[in-house]
Amino acid sequence: MTYSSLPPRKKPLRNTTPMPPSGRIERTTSMPRGSGFKKTGNPPKRKSSDQAKTNTGLRAFKAEARRRDGDCCVKCGVILNGSGNVHHRRNRGQGGSRKANVISNMITLCGTPLSLCHGEVTLEPDKCDAFGNGWRLSTNGTTDPATEPVNVAWLGWALPLADGTWQAIDAREVA
Repeated sequence: MTYSSLPPRKKPLRNTTPMPPSGRIERTTSMPRGSGFKKTGNPPKRKSSDQAKTNTGLRAFKAEARRRDGDCCVKCGVILNGSGNVHHRRNRGQGGSRKANVISNMITLCGTPLSLCHGEVTLEPDKCDAFGNGWRLSTNGTTDPATEPVNVAWLGWALPLADGTWQAIDAREVA
């Protein structure tokens, strides 16, 4: 079948501009290239001033917890050299993040929430007796984390104080 044998169009073409002699239509604007070309996804939502203040405060509390713990894992005592994570003893999701973001509620653990000590305390608390050792607190408890002792690897039983230090206590006091 050739073009000359096609039936005539019922409607004319919308753009009846003739093709240039070169046979190619030239662009009048340059096509964007590089990192600015076709950004994927939606732009991030702006944080309200309250969220920004909370996140800044959280970073400061985490840094304070690392300093207090000497950048060592509270559970096994390994030196982390900045590779560990700060763990919330009482989860941030239970009871609101403002109440959970206090220095006495945070301890430094090796690994991620899925591996090593942090993973064991988070995923298998019964296996390592995380609640009994104070590495995790009950989500429906109303006690202040500063009054709940923690079994620290290099110190024994201690209370995390609000000033960012540990207060060693006698193991017989922990019942």
